[in-house]
Amino acid sequence: MAINRTISVFGGGCAGYSLIKELSKINGIDINFYLGTDSPKDNYWGFWENKNDSFHFPIHAKWYKWKISDWNNEVDFESRENPYCIVKRSEWYDFCKNEASSKSVKFIRENIDENNGIYYRKNREVIKSDYIFDCRTKTFEDEVYKQQFKGFLIQVNESVFDSSVVNLMDFRCNQDDGIQFIYLLPFSSRLALIEPTTYSYSTQSDDFYLNTLKKYLLEIYNVKDFKILNEEKGIIPLALLPGDNNTGISVGVRGRANRPASGYTFYFIQLQVKKVFDCIVKRKDKFNLNIHSLLIRFLDNVFLGVLKSNPKLAPKIFISFAKSFTGDELADFMTNRIKLKSLFQMIMNLPKLSFIKSFLRNLF
Repeated sequence: MAINRTISVFGGGCAGYSLIKELSKINGIDINFYLGTDSPKDNYWGFWENKNDSFHFPIHAKWYKWKISDWNNEVDFESRENPYCIVKRSEWYDFCKNEASSKSVKFIRENIDENNGIYYRKNREVIKSDYIFDCRTKTFEDEVYKQQFKGFLIQVNESVFDSSVVNLMDFRCNQDDGIQFIYLLPFSSRLALIEPTTYSYSTQSDDFYLNTLKKYLLEIYNVKDFKILNEEKGIIPLALLPGDNNTGISVGVRGRANRPASGYTFYFIQLQVKKVFDCIVKRKDKFNLNIHSLLIRFLDNVFLGVLKSNPKLAPKIFISFAKSFTGDELADFMTNRIKLKSLFQMIMNLPKLSFIKSFLRNLF
């Protein structure tokens, strides 16, 4: 049965493209996709694949092993059931455009204005649709705690990288100015994406990230010469942003899809888009697009509270956290499939006093 509805989608990012891909499957839907005028640089989005999911992704690369490390510890994980995967932005956009029905989606390269909750086109025409979904990038205040990174796709002359293992968090870098770690995706023994990352309130300069990269390559891999093939950068709020007060339905980071304690977002956007699809098909008047349960949000707030109060303990905390899980258990935890056994193991491994204080602060 045809739904016969008009939909407007704002924002040509991951959430916007994910929406038009999925919603174009609904018979009778007409979609105006206002993807803006920006042309973002290519980058990668990471997630754990799960065999029980119905999602189909154009996976750029996957690894069955990953680790978290510091100067004294290395916690190794392996999973055949839940590999760590990445999707490349340009490949995801092409995939979504190919999946979306050309008969039901109209691509409009135009920015949208908003005033008092009403959306306008550049000619001041008011946008009216049965459903309006706002996936645009949302600015947030400096006082928001955030994950910031700059990634460098580099090529080196020697075979120094283990292409079978992702380093999710390598704390073998300077910890004097807050929480810092390296995220490393090895595509081959000579090609890798290396991403210096910080958790902080303040922002860092491009020179900071480049200098961190150089020092890391020299100290860990004895590499002085390398070629930068591409760069990517981003800022992700380590918090759920306040809701919008407008006529649109917020999706993506704007719709609080990001996981607060980790910044992972791509997979949760897909869960949120599936909720949108179900709401429209079932003709619901109200959309409940909450992805993270009260338990997840509480645990993440407790965890972040400890990191904010004790940044120098971050390497120890993350190593203790990692030792609580097998590969499959960590993948489940990072995708909101928390099991009580894993939760209990994690609580027992983490520094008790700091977490009790943060627990009480968030409880009361």
